[in-house]
Formats: sequence, structure tokens, C-alpha cells
Amino acid sequence: MKIDKLRINSIDELSNIKNLSVKADLIFVFGYRKLMLNEPFTLALKKHYPEAVLFGCSSAGEISGIEVGDDSVVITAIEFENSTVKLESIQIEEGADNKLLGAKLLDKLDKNGLKHVMILSDGLNINGAELVNGIEKTLPGNVTVTGGLAGDGSDFNETVVYDKSGKPVSNCIAALGFYGERISVGYGSNGGWDSFGLERLVTKSKGNVLYELDGKPALQLYKQFLGDKAEGLPASGLLFPLSLREDGIQEPVVRTILGVNEEDQSMTFAGCIPEGAYVRLMKANVDRLINGAENSAITTTEILPKDRAEIAILISCVGRKLVLKQLIEEEVEAVSDVIGKDVCITGFYSYGEISPFRKNTPCKLHNQTMTITTISEK
Repeated sequence: MKIDKLRINSIDELSNIKNLSVKADLIFVFGYRKLMLNEPFTLALKKHYPEAVLFGCSSAGEISGIEVGDDSVVITAIEFENSTVKLESIQIEEGADNKLLGAKLLDKLDKNGLKHVMILSDGLNINGAELVNGIEKTLPGNVTVTGGLAGDGSDFNETVVYDKSGKPVSNCIAALGFYGERISVGYGSNGGWDSFGLERLVTKSKGNVLYELDGKPALQLYKQFLGDKAEGLPASGLLFPLSLREDGIQEPVVRTILGVNEEDQSMTFAGCIPEGAYVRLMKANVDRLINGAENSAITTTEILPKDRAEIAILISCVGRKLVLKQLIEEEVEAVSDVIGKDVCITGFYSYGEISPFRKNTPCKLHNQTMTITTISEK
């Protein structure tokens, strides 16, 4: 595997694309939506790499090495020695069954020789938990899946994903299949957030929309928790996600707010909030978040040892970025210290992460985690 990487900060730097030296089979593209939607940007990529698969999405921050940037695009070109990749995509129609969408998307991928699937999805118009459920039920048992939901800074206006034709479009979900005997993949996901306060029963919800907790309007109750910070919703909700525990499931997942409805006092989340589940408010501790990123990297190396990993795709939640602020690069450095300085690091800040917590656990939609995928042909 040969890898080359480039960060572009403006349309004036497009000529730098020709400096990418590898004969790429795959290009990861993570970045600023407005720059990605600038037509000359995609044209320049396709001109330099007409045969390469473009796989990427808009972000809430871009990761390149141990540096985190904003309003840029990180391009990572990969030339495989013995492996291949195939891309499929599907559009999200209004009112679509998200679980069925996931199943339909995976049905498009050739399962013969399939080793791993990466998913990138629109980050706003999707129930990510249902999407992952549909994908999980369609995958062969020996195939793993990781990925994330596209971001749009802290604006929450529009997210885009590259479709099969190589265009960045909204309301899109893309699946990238990895094929070949030499392909090995590691993965891990960890948060580091702390739960506090009383556990509340979800008494009314539908899909990813929460209406009532303990029989009271959800938004009203949540605003009481937030106090003055409630004025900044939905963005301020990234600082106070919910821990969700379903009956019979030992390990809770984190759910982040995507939107609020003042009229019916409901809250929309990135994944399902089923009735009968229990939720608790969460808050951040800087050291715990950085330790969470480190633990995610440790989990990843337990699956794919660091002396074999060649590239690491980091997908971390925008909420972590808002909490860590000027310390944001410390969570990336913590990952780099574990996986090794020779591993190429690329990635983005997301509206949701897709991964098993660790080996032999089911794939889930996560929020507020550092999720890592490492890939090797060694």
C-alpha cells in the first residue's frame, strides 16, 4: 500500500493536487462543504485521478496527521498492491425506511471476497441507528463495518457525501467495500463522557424523536438541565448528550441532539430513542475525553497490531471538538502515540460514528466517540 496526503485550504490551491505522487485506486476526501461543492474542486480531482474511487463527505473539522483544521479539505490517495475497492451509493427519499435503506445499499455490494465495509451517510436526514441495523442484518457474518455521518461544522444546515458517480450530494449514503486476501482491518470506539443526575424513563418517542421523559415534555425537561445554555440549542446540546440504556443491553450508547421542536417540545436525535429505554444526561471532562481516544486506539491495536497498520481513519464527534477546543489535537496525538508514528492518519469530525465498540461486539451508531478504523495489506 502506498499513501500520499494533501490539505487544501482554498480553491486557489487546487493546482497542488498534481503533487500527489501515488497512482491512486482510492481517494478519501473529508472537508469543508462549501469547498467540496465548488465544481472546480471535484473536476481537478477527477482530472488527476480519472480511475480512482472517490469516497468522502463534508465534515465539522478535518484531521491530517496530528493536525486538526477547519474550512479545509484533506485528500488521502491510496494505491493498493493486491486489493480492490468498490463503491455503491443510495439516495435518501423523504419518509424512507432507514433500516431498509441500509439493507438495499448493502445488497448492491458484491459479497464475494468482501472483507470490510466503510459507510458514510448524510448526517442530518437519517436515523443512523436504523441505518446501521439494516446494514448489520445484510452483512455476511465475517464482514465488519465502520464509518460515520457527514458533518457541516456547527451549522447543521446541509451535509454531502460522494455518490457512486463521484459527485458530492446531499441525502446520500455511500458504502465502500474492501476486497482481497491481504486486507486486514482494525477498529475501536470509545467516548469518555460522564453520566450524571437521575436516570429517566422514555415514556413517549417515535424512531429518533423523543417526546416525553417520565411523562413530562422532553424539551422542557432538557432545558431545565441546561439552564442558560438552552438558548444555544441545538448546537449547545452537543455539550450535553444523553446516555441511552435499553433493557437487557449492558453497555449504553450515547445519543446527540440534531434538532428541537418548540411547538411539540420534542427533540430529534442521531439515533433511535425507544420507548421503555432509560436515559441520563452526560457531561464532558477534558482528560476523560482524551483518555477515551487513547482507549479507542488501544482497542484497535488489539485487533490489528500497530506494526501492521498502514493507515488510520479517525472519525470523532463534533461535540468532542466543541468541548476540547484548543486542546482538540491532544486527542489525535493520544491516538498517534498508541498506533505509532509510521501510520498515516486521516479523518474528520462527524455527526455520528459507526463501529463495534471492540472485537466480537455488534456494530452500533455512536455519538461523542473517537472511532478508529485501521487498514493494512501487510
